[in-house]
Amino acid sequence: MIDKIQAFGDSFFYGSDLPDCDGSGTFEHSNLTWPALATKKLGLDYECWSLGGCGNGVISSNVIRLSSKNSLVLINWTWLDRFDYNDATGNPLTIRPGNDDEISKFYYKKIHSDIVDKFTTLSLIHSTHSYLKKQGIKFISTYMDTSLTKINPDWFLSCKILQEEILPELHSFPDKQTFLEWSRANGYPESEGWHPLEEAHEKAAEYWLPIYQQAINTHTATTKD
Repeated sequence: MIDKIQAFGDSFFYGSDLPDCDGSGTFEHSNLTWPALATKKLGLDYECWSLGGCGNGVISSNVIRLSSKNSLVLINWTWLDRFDYNDATGNPLTIRPGNDDEISKFYYKKIHSDIVDKFTTLSLIHSTHSYLKKQGIKFISTYMDTSLTKINPDWFLSCKILQEEILPELHSFPDKQTFLEWSRANGYPESEGWHPLEEAHEKAAEYWLPIYQQAINTHTATTKD
């Protein structure tokens, strides 16, 4: 029996720039995001394990170690070009485009590769989904990076194979849009950090609520994209 919803993702699930989230604590998430609002309407418990600015490696790791069988797991995969790593003391860090530090500049100039990003992210999503299915945990995955769903003839065959495996399990907003694309298409306010604000999350909760309800009732996630 599903009695709670767990949300895993980056700042869009964490709730960066929403009024009840000052970003000062690792897990001091907002309760005004669309997963939190939908969960409240469903009368279920809510757990948010999202982290602002993290990469897909962190998201996958959190899903695998923290998801539970009595929950509906919501995953919002982030942009492919973020790189998660641990420093010499074991402290988890993420490199992102635009970071103004020497490590980030060196990484994107000397090491970063689009094709490696694609293969790594597709592999992470495939393995995470496989784990959840093996454990019998219900889940719905959304994404922020549209390149996950676009067929690219220059990709490695391994990328294409993985993409065909996960495409049926990636859900979106209407017209195959990400949350940010959908919010902008509807003219909802957003912060300077590209984070849609309260109105967008409220409308997103209305959109996803029946989809979450159906997933809970039938144990099969469907979407209206």
